[in-house]
Amino acid sequence: MKTRNLILNSALDFFNKKGFEHASTYDIAKSIEISQGNLTYHFPTKRDLVNVLAKQMIAEIDTTILEINDDFSLKVFYDNLKFTFTVNLKYSFLYMNYSQIVLNDEDLNDYFIQNSAGRKKLLKKMLIALERNDYIEKNSIIKLNDHVADVINLIAIYWVPEAEIYHRKNTDQEKINHHLSLIFLLFKPYLTQKGEENLKEFFNY
Repeated sequence: MKTRNLILNSALDFFNKKGFEHASTYDIAKSIEISQGNLTYHFPTKRDLVNVLAKQMIAEIDTTILEINDDFSLKVFYDNLKFTFTVNLKYSFLYMNYSQIVLNDEDLNDYFIQNSAGRKKLLKKMLIALERNDYIEKNSIIKLNDHVADVINLIAIYWVPEAEIYHRKNTDQEKINHHLSLIFLLFKPYLTQKGEENLKEFFNY
């Protein structure tokens, strides 16, 4: 494995275990048996490491973006969100320290905002597909679109620390499912019978 990737993997591990503030580049370098000078050659500051990891996380999430076709269903939507939340958990330090890491970095904050705007557009396409495929009632997109997008974004940002505080005894999968269930509750008033049946495949409301 290339030195750059070794550094990123070690940094992710240290940031998740110790937190962004307490993890040091010295410890990261020592864990993979390179000099601190070698590390700073690749990543001059700890902030540079964080920025690359944040963009790496978003790139991983983007691998799940599928072509929205006639087979698009609530289950496909659920699987997409589940993968996203699984990746969020892999990079948990970003969310445990969100205000310090993202909001205090103008470039990273802008990157997250742009990404969020792109996901809102994607969500609208997904809702249109769910309506077209008879999973949600006709003309419910206007009511759902912005509301669901904002709630998903809010939960995506804050679910990791909330889970660590209130659900720490649960498994990672239980934590993910609990927070995904909050999102899908928003859909219940707008589901068709087909949508209700599809929802029961992965949630028992």
